[in-house]
Formats: sequence, structure tokens, C-alpha cells
Amino acid sequence: MIRDILVFWMPGPLELIVIFIVFGIPVVLIILFAKLLLRNKRENIRLRLEVGKLADEIEQMRKQTEGDEKGKSSDK
Repeated sequence: MIRDILVFWMPGPLELIVIFIVFGIPVVLIILFAKLLLRNKRENIRLRLEVGKLADEIEQMRKQTEGDEKGKSSDK
């Protein structure tokens, strides 16, 4: 009797496919989207660090050229 009740409520193959489509695919898409967001965030952090290094190099070069120009103008 209990077995018959449980079998009555058990989903069949078509119901399992529908359940997978309704619940499984969105969950997989959400997981993939979250992974892409994390990878994008890491890439943005890496690029920000790289831009900071380049900005420091440009600032150093600017200071060197300003120092060179002052040295040349005082010689004349």
C-alpha cells in the first residue's frame, strides 16, 4: 500500500525532463554567470594594477624630463 502511494507520487521520465529543464538549466546558467563575473572581476583588478604601474612609470619619466629641462635651462 505504501509502495503504491510512493509510486503514484514518483515522477516519470517526462516529468524528470521537465523538472530538469525548469530547475536544472537555470541553476547551471546562474553558476556559469557567477563564474564569468568572478573571472571578470579578477581581470579588472589585474588591469587596474597594470595601469597603476604604467602611471607610476610615466610619472617617473615626466619628473626625469622636467629635471633634464631645468638642468639645460640653467646651463644657458
